[in-house]
Amino acid sequence: MVNPASGPFLFDTGAESWLGRAERPEARHWMREYLSHDEIYISAVTVLERIRGYSLLWRRAAEGNRERIEAARVAYLSTLGRVWPLDGAVAVVAGEIMALVPDPPTPPRRRHQLAESRQERLARWRFDGMIAATALVARMPLIHNNAGDFEGIRSAIELSPERFPNLGPLELIRCASLA
Repeated sequence: MVNPASGPFLFDTGAESWLGRAERPEARHWMREYLSHDEIYISAVTVLERIRGYSLLWRRAAEGNRERIEAARVAYLSTLGRVWPLDGAVAVVAGEIMALVPDPPTPPRRRHQLAESRQERLARWRFDGMIAATALVARMPLIHNNAGDFEGIRSAIELSPERFPNLGPLELIRCASLA
């Protein structure tokens, strides 16, 4: 178990979602304990991914469901923690990551019987690279819920540390190890 007082941590989009809907009492307790010491830190890319998701849902929803989706979007935006910007330093590190690992390391995801398109998969991969870069620049461990994507980035960084001077390794923490 990860000590909640050992933060701060940067939360990936999947981790933020997982913790927000965690059903296990241990996970909810961990989050309450963490929030008594630190606030939620996320990348601007996480905000981008979440708002994109709400927007896509809204566009596909029947007219009667749009109000509920918009309310969820507004609620999300009103409870944002600290958002790390996608600035020049993060862009440089993300560019290095994307050059080291140009192709997504994981197969397409399947949702509702549909396989993720190549374009969607590349976008998801690039977003993960930017979130990893944010964690490196912020010097925070990254809490995630998709090991396959981030382990590939961590391995690439370990093989080419000279491309990431003074940043150290990418420290990864899986959601499942929190509680």
